[in-house]
Amino acid sequence: MKNVPFIRLLFGLLLVVLALPTLAQNRKDLEKKRAALDQQIKTTTALIDQARKEQRVTQEQLQLLESQIRAREQLIHTMNSELHRVDQLIAEDVELVASLKEDLVHLKEEYGRMLLFAYRNRSAYDRMSYLFASTSFQQAYKRSRYLAQIAEQRTRQAALIEETRATIDQRLTDLQTQREEKNKLVSQQQAERQRLSSDRNGQQSALNGLKKEEGRLRETQKKQANQRRDLDAAIRKAIEAELKPKATAGSKPGTSGKLDLTLTPEAKELNADFEKNRGKLPWPVEKGVITSRFGPQPHPVLPGIKIDNNGIDITTEKNATVRALFRGEVSSVIVIPGAGKAVILSHGAYRTVYSNLREVSVTKGQKVDTKGTLGTVLTDDNGSVAHVELWKITADGLVKVDPGPWLFR
Repeated sequence: MKNVPFIRLLFGLLLVVLALPTLAQNRKDLEKKRAALDQQIKTTTALIDQARKEQRVTQEQLQLLESQIRAREQLIHTMNSELHRVDQLIAEDVELVASLKEDLVHLKEEYGRMLLFAYRNRSAYDRMSYLFASTSFQQAYKRSRYLAQIAEQRTRQAALIEETRATIDQRLTDLQTQREEKNKLVSQQQAERQRLSSDRNGQQSALNGLKKEEGRLRETQKKQANQRRDLDAAIRKAIEAELKPKATAGSKPGTSGKLDLTLTPEAKELNADFEKNRGKLPWPVEKGVITSRFGPQPHPVLPGIKIDNNGIDITTEKNATVRALFRGEVSSVIVIPGAGKAVILSHGAYRTVYSNLREVSVTKGQKVDTKGTLGTVLTDDNGSVAHVELWKITADGLVKVDPGPWLFR
């Protein structure tokens, strides 16, 4: 039983050591997520400020505000997770310090008993008498070893007391640091909640302003829906024309409707590399915020109207450069009347599409590297919005894929 404090101390320290990598990883992940959200909010704020300077309230501005609100809500949630983590650390350290203090009391009691024994047998005469009182040489040897072990134990006990004191001091310092971190996080969270409230007020104000222009918005919605249909048809036509085998001599025009799905060895390798990089692809613009995601989306202002988005819309800076998500070959350059230009890149069985471009800086057949410049985003009354789509060629035909999960986060 005399070793219980020592064992408890070792066990407590072992638990702390084993928990440190997990706690450090959790902290690192949370801090990384918070930094990414902070950067997203800064980008969104800059785009909103740009729209306000131009004294325009648009659908894109409303969507930017919605994105800002979502990001702030996620940031506050992340801060809650960080606060929970700090609370866990504080609770664990408080429990450990209490346990160490209890162990220190036991260690001191044991050390006191050792000192008392040493005091009672302090003279060389007493020690020699104790040894000479042995009935045999073997017993004298054992008594000599016993006295030496007592001295060693006393030295170890003194060292263990100092180590326990040092550990308690370090945990108390850590507790102070953790409490300061918690106070800082609470203050930051309160500030974010205030900003969130301001963002929601701005969103409601923008929504009220846009509702007054419902007639114009409905006309714009019809125009954009037609442009989306034109783009969809043009993309499908361009890919099918690329894949349909050329007519042989003597065959009737238009008799072969099948698509040639055969990939060259080079295209197979490119296709495999593209798939391996899912979730790692760079953004098509240096700075931007996704303001409309893939699939059916409710109109931000008009009730009952759905927007069928074949890709994602990224609101960015005026005159922003649009870049390739991955290396590939330009398979088509398309002009959409009233909606700028579009570039299609081939990546094996995949095609990435970049539309709403004012200018295009590549030509059909040109090889492009990852992040290679494709053109400049078009800016209109709704702002500067890059539209990106991802298509996959399968045995069942052309399939539209959500490009969002493919981008790096």
